[in-house]
Amino acid sequence: MIQNIISNPTFYNATQGTVAQMTIKTSLNAAARPGAILLDKNIDPHTKKFSASKEFLYQAISLGMYLGIIIPIFKHGAYALAKNKLFKDEAVFKAFPKPDEFKKFYKLGTEQEKLAKLKEISKATGDTFNRTNITEEGEHLANGVIETSSLIGTILGLAVVAPLTATKAIHPILKAVGLVKDEPKQNIQEKHDVKNDDEDDDDDKKVKDKDDD
Repeated sequence: MIQNIISNPTFYNATQGTVAQMTIKTSLNAAARPGAILLDKNIDPHTKKFSASKEFLYQAISLGMYLGIIIPIFKHGAYALAKNKLFKDEAVFKAFPKPDEFKKFYKLGTEQEKLAKLKEISKATGDTFNRTNITEEGEHLANGVIETSSLIGTILGLAVVAPLTATKAIHPILKAVGLVKDEPKQNIQEKHDVKNDDEDDDDDKKVKDKDDD
């Protein structure tokens, strides 16, 4: 059932270019959102600079995590699982052990180019790969594995992993460039003393109210 779903052309068309689409979208956000903040005349200059920088860093870090870590892990992991466990008898995974190798084959423009590539692989490996054992359906299956892993990586990566990582990284970066400053210890102590005094006053008031009762 899984094989039928991910090798279905309709499913492929729905997920095609997931990584490219999300890369374009996040890149546009990285430029447009800070730009909109900087153009807002109702925000004071420091807040404007801080907010724009924070938004840019959030989008940039998320995109870097997405492209550099999340998608490669999901793509190579899912492809290896398909090759070694789920569809280990499929010739397409034997001919193309890595997803990037398959993608190059999949994007070849003509059938003649694909046949020539299969002949080249057969000669190099000693196995026989042709249109008998690597069919168009097999191509859709391997490509479906890649696109499905990219879709899952996009959902989990951009919705969960990347935002958490970006949020933790933003403050140290802003602090390093001087947009965030640590509050002096004296001020922190003063606030702490004020808080304790307020709590003492509240306790005294409660005791007094109890005595009055």
